[in-house]
Amino acid sequence: MKKIYTTFVLGAAIICSACSDEIKTPLIDFANDVTFNKEENSIDIDVPEFTYLIPDSPFKARAYKEGEITFNVKKNPDGTHTGFALSSKNWRSFPWGLSRPHGYATPTGIQTKAAVDSCIFSVASGTYPNQLKTFTVVRVDGDEAYFTIDKPRIVEHILVANTTYNYLLYTYGSHYSSYFNKNTYSYEEKDASGANAYTRNPFIPNTAVSMYGYFSLPDYYGFRNGNDYISLSSLRTQAKSEKGIDNAPEYIKLIAVGYNNGKETAKCEYYIATLTGSAPAPYDTWNLVQAFWAPWDLSPLGAVDKVVFRMESTDVDANGKMMTPPYFCLDGIRLK
Repeated sequence: MKKIYTTFVLGAAIICSACSDEIKTPLIDFANDVTFNKEENSIDIDVPEFTYLIPDSPFKARAYKEGEITFNVKKNPDGTHTGFALSSKNWRSFPWGLSRPHGYATPTGIQTKAAVDSCIFSVASGTYPNQLKTFTVVRVDGDEAYFTIDKPRIVEHILVANTTYNYLLYTYGSHYSSYFNKNTYSYEEKDASGANAYTRNPFIPNTAVSMYGYFSLPDYYGFRNGNDYISLSSLRTQAKSEKGIDNAPEYIKLIAVGYNNGKETAKCEYYIATLTGSAPAPYDTWNLVQAFWAPWDLSPLGAVDKVVFRMESTDVDANGKMMTPPYFCLDGIRLK
């Protein structure tokens, strides 16, 4: 962890002879955080700027003062991972390679995968560059997204954020244009008159009309059985139109389960995207798709040596299977 120093110069005037009287003392007593930056001696894995990697096996990260955490990870045959991957990729827009008229005429599978992965492994932090540098991208699968601690400790909080992939899907869906079809609850390339419904790519500062387009982000990995995603607000609109549900709850929830010596201690919940009326009070007034890093208090878990992460969504198929991509970003684990 980098230290910040302040310099006090003794004497009424700053002269060369005063240099021997300088006193350097730490300005900040840093908290006992686990981060993922090699230059801060937190981790031994180097992740170059604007890249990501999936480690071959579980890896360790050290706290600033005391403590070590081991993060589970597994590479899957389809190119995804389970558990914790590492990334330094930033907040971004819909990928240009999958847009019209700017993208590939007919994108290959490799090109589509690269475009989707560029969003999956980018954090929706609201800042560029991401101020936390290297972070983890968590993919939940059963109870395999977990970390273990060298001995039972209280996790004061962690920092969590959406991936750009999930943020765009929650907010806009698989497609984004200037025309929203109220019958299909999605954006379409052509408007009602048949004209191109091109618009500016979200989060791109260039406002030139020549850069407008129709933007898409497909379900490459089949989380939604290969179908298009529609936004959370459209899910609610669809429920009201098709089922007469006036205020159908729509949310994406993270769940942390604590363990100590193999026994469950407690659970904590965190709504990373929620529409008004979905979450319990005092969060029931929120209408939010989180687009920044925010702390999640895990101290109610008590002293734990293992934390397992799960996800829950109102977007499920007929069998109750969650169709939301099971990703979120995690950093800054504070131990007490």
